[in-house]
Amino acid sequence: MAFNWYLKHHHHNYYSLVEPYRENGKNRHRVIKYLSGLTQDEAQQVRRGLAVMKGLDIETIKVDDLIFANHWRYLDVAFLDVIWKQWKLSKIFPKSDGKDVQTSEIAKILTIYRCLDPGSYLSAVDWFNKTTLDRILHLNGQHINKSRIFRELDLIEDRKEDIERYLYKALKKRDEDNMHIVFYDLTDSYFEGRKCELASAGRTKSNGFRKKRVVLSLLVNSRGYPFAWDILEDYTADVETIKDLSTQWKTEFKFGDNEIVLVFDRGMVSDENLKHLELEKYKYITALDKNQIPNMQNVNIERFESVNEENMTEQILKMGFKKYDDSTYYETVGTVDGRRYVMIFNPEMLKDQRKSRKELIQRAKDYLDEENKALSGAKKSRNRDKTRDRIDKQLKAMKAKNFVDYDLEPLVIKEEGKEINSFRIVPKETDENREAIKKKERTDGLWTIVTNTPSKGGDKNIFTEDDLIRAYRDKNQIEQAFKDVKSFIKIQPFNVWTPKHVRAHYTICVLSYLLDITIANRLKEVDIGVRSPQKVYEVLKEGIIGKITIKSMGDEFFKLMTLQSQQKAILELFRSENVVRREYLKSMGIK
Repeated sequence: MAFNWYLKHHHHNYYSLVEPYRENGKNRHRVIKYLSGLTQDEAQQVRRGLAVMKGLDIETIKVDDLIFANHWRYLDVAFLDVIWKQWKLSKIFPKSDGKDVQTSEIAKILTIYRCLDPGSYLSAVDWFNKTTLDRILHLNGQHINKSRIFRELDLIEDRKEDIERYLYKALKKRDEDNMHIVFYDLTDSYFEGRKCELASAGRTKSNGFRKKRVVLSLLVNSRGYPFAWDILEDYTADVETIKDLSTQWKTEFKFGDNEIVLVFDRGMVSDENLKHLELEKYKYITALDKNQIPNMQNVNIERFESVNEENMTEQILKMGFKKYDDSTYYETVGTVDGRRYVMIFNPEMLKDQRKSRKELIQRAKDYLDEENKALSGAKKSRNRDKTRDRIDKQLKAMKAKNFVDYDLEPLVIKEEGKEINSFRIVPKETDENREAIKKKERTDGLWTIVTNTPSKGGDKNIFTEDDLIRAYRDKNQIEQAFKDVKSFIKIQPFNVWTPKHVRAHYTICVLSYLLDITIANRLKEVDIGVRSPQKVYEVLKEGIIGKITIKSMGDEFFKLMTLQSQQKAILELFRSENVVRREYLKSMGIK
């Protein structure tokens, strides 16, 4: 008779072990034992134990004879081990005779750890001991300790360029077309811990001022797979980074002349950078900032004065813009010094920018009202120049100085027999304010692609206007990559602080992202009801190995929990069914 007990919840923390059976053609239930005072964690552990025992070919036994001794994570770590093997990442790290644990094994453990439960390296050993990775990798878990992990981080970082070159060659071999256009970007993060020699004080893009900010670069191919990354020292601005890295990539990957089309964000555009890329024989696609548009040659910005939210589509088409889609209209501006310019108009962007400007002006006016109240209630006399300087400084910080103006009129406050000299703020709208607003409105909704790729000819670097728009839009591949990598990096606290440890940590994060994007791209191809790597991990996390002891029989064995249909679908999609086959499990001492 198959084991079929289950845990029934009555109310609060009262449960019972129940055995279903058939009698006279009807379903009935027999209570084996009442259980009270179970916490949610204890109830979950009992459920897991029962799930493991289902599928065992044993007779029903007494409940007091059954011990669910322990359990370990299996299915999620075994699955990621398969993805790692599919990339053949272990071959990057040389084997060392006499080592009880190889560097490749530590790299694999830390990469899987960062995918599933990103935490500090000080917690990695505890996490490892709750998994079956020791059985999967056939190693003695006692050799995995904190000092070993930190020693191996140094060795992992020693192989960083080997990892990059290996990934570049592997990606090119898999699909050379997806290595034609590559995406580059920068982001920043921060470390917590005692110190970080590569970190410097600065304002991060999403977490404000941080004493231990680090700046990260990343290069991915057209499908989002990473193959080059770095932590930048002495970082000062986005525009100053691409020169050294582009030279480094040329040497490291042996890019041929004009072999690579580099797509990067407008924040990194400067004439010096573009000239450098041209000298290094890179093709590039990037964009100009809104403020750079008025200085472009062959552009009549004044013609956009008549464009407003009501007539914008009609006016843009009259000017000769062509429609790409509802949010994108384009016009070829021309070629200057070998650089081709394509102006883009986005109706939604125009609406958003004008709405934001109105809100900014209103906030500036509200600020002046607050200052007026403070000045009218002054307890001490105020100095005109100091008062104006303080107000102007705040308006400048708000980026509203050009849009609002005011006069300071003398105000005498009489209080308790004394006179206090203060001021009244009188808002005013000047011709300069109106012209500043009009000047900004001329470029609302506009941005411009700049590229040195040709629009005609016979080589593979020909890009039509549609191609350029599509390529620049696809830079969200790199933005999503950074979003995912930063989710691995923002772990608190960070107990890595030597330059090598910091760099090795970023390398591990990128390897984790490689596994992530591999899973994400496959999920896009086939619909199995799971749409993200995180959901895959969540589904597989329930696939545990349990240790079962039956006291009366003296038996002790390990058993994989019965698979759910969704778990089976995931394993089939990624050709990883071997991890649940009897022969493979038996090789690890699991039934």
